[in-house]
Amino acid sequence: MDVITAALRRFWRETAAAYPRWTPAARLVVGVSGGPDSTALWHALAHADLHPTAQLTVAYLDHGLRPAADAEANYVAALARDGGSRFYTERVDVPALARETGMTLEEAAREARYDFLARAAAAAGAAFVLVAHHADDQAETVLMHLLRGAGMAGLRGMLPAGPLPRCPQVTLLRPLLTVTRADVVAYCRHHHLHPLTDESNLDTQFYRNRLRHDLLPYLATFNPQVRDRLTQLAALMAADFELLRDLAAEQLARLRRRAGDGWLELDLARWQALPLALRRGVLRLAVSEICPMVRDVGFRALELARQAAETGVVGKMTTLPAGITLHVGYDTLMLRLDGAAPTPTLPQLTHVAPQWLTGAVSLAHGWMLAVERLAAVDVERVRANPDPWQAVVQLPPGASLWLRGRRPGERFQPLGLGGRSQSVKEAMIDRKMPASLRPHWPLVTTADHLVWIVGHQLDERARVRYADRPAWRLRCYRRPQDWFILGE
Repeated sequence: MDVITAALRRFWRETAAAYPRWTPAARLVVGVSGGPDSTALWHALAHADLHPTAQLTVAYLDHGLRPAADAEANYVAALARDGGSRFYTERVDVPALARETGMTLEEAAREARYDFLARAAAAAGAAFVLVAHHADDQAETVLMHLLRGAGMAGLRGMLPAGPLPRCPQVTLLRPLLTVTRADVVAYCRHHHLHPLTDESNLDTQFYRNRLRHDLLPYLATFNPQVRDRLTQLAALMAADFELLRDLAAEQLARLRRRAGDGWLELDLARWQALPLALRRGVLRLAVSEICPMVRDVGFRALELARQAAETGVVGKMTTLPAGITLHVGYDTLMLRLDGAAPTPTLPQLTHVAPQWLTGAVSLAHGWMLAVERLAAVDVERVRANPDPWQAVVQLPPGASLWLRGRRPGERFQPLGLGGRSQSVKEAMIDRKMPASLRPHWPLVTTADHLVWIVGHQLDERARVRYADRPAWRLRCYRRPQDWFILGE
């Protein structure tokens, strides 16, 4: 059995085990340009009895670059017809696409090919697309990524299977990645195939062609096995990347505090405790989760974000691709898209002007603040109160309770500091209250002084001292629920 047919049979078994949709009835699209690689792939598929040829669609794209495209399309159409398969073709003006998008001609051609294959799959009702990339292509891809400074994800090179770019519902398959260009040429010669020659593959103004015809031969003078070593590197990086990605995904799930549409909040201290590789990996996955269209996060952008987060400086902010910003909180990392924001879940005043506090008052985000007069209290139980959202206070005769926001420079006497004063702003900072919540945070006061920074701190002057004197129970809650009685 020849090398290509053997590789296809092995790939067929592995793919059938990995994809339940991979059945003899599955419709497949095969990208064929008419060159040696794709012609060999198509011929092997049509003659190895691996899949019913009636379920195959041969797809050819005219890039609008060469006059020979019409002859190539006719040649590929004949291949499809002789194999009893469908033929699908389109023409895309790649030079115009490059001008419109600012991409290089090579980049535009690549984008056009994948978009075309997605349309071909849709037209054929196919869930799989096969292309003829081989081991030499893989070596060139790894070297290209190495030269541009790619990390582990780029050094994996091309994967044998994965989602078709921008069309994740279709699986892109590369069954010949273990086959060399020499194997392809030998197959075509043995089977008397006469594939077409694309002269643009010899034009060294294109980056990949310079790698193929200039750089790789030069590197081979240092190590004749350079192509094999590059493909081995891809295999090693693919395995290591998969392990690191799985570990990072586990950590992301463990560190997640809250998440919503376009935003994600992580536990800062636990993230900081991770090894460096996992800190980077978690940030990459978080960016991908927020914006799945982001294909890659550059090293510099990721490092700036990582360093900002590692400082732990509250309020530190940095930007990532696709309009994502990273914000460092007291104990959280927030990543969010421009315009996305988490729904507030803490109590806020609907307006900061003073209002008389009697009965129950509505706060923003579904919270309530209720006050109830108690004829007497259990002083020890009050002092042992474990609920930060509940407080019992005693006031001078005739004093009234008010609800309002903080005032500039306002000070109070925190309970437990022996009458020493502190600014309300400093107390909020000490309690790690986010800056965005402070202006509308509810404060309970008398006409003369602060009584309670709700949920955080009582004033010494409102401390309960006497069991036989009236007191007021304050309770901040989000919905009706049972709560224990602090009175008699």
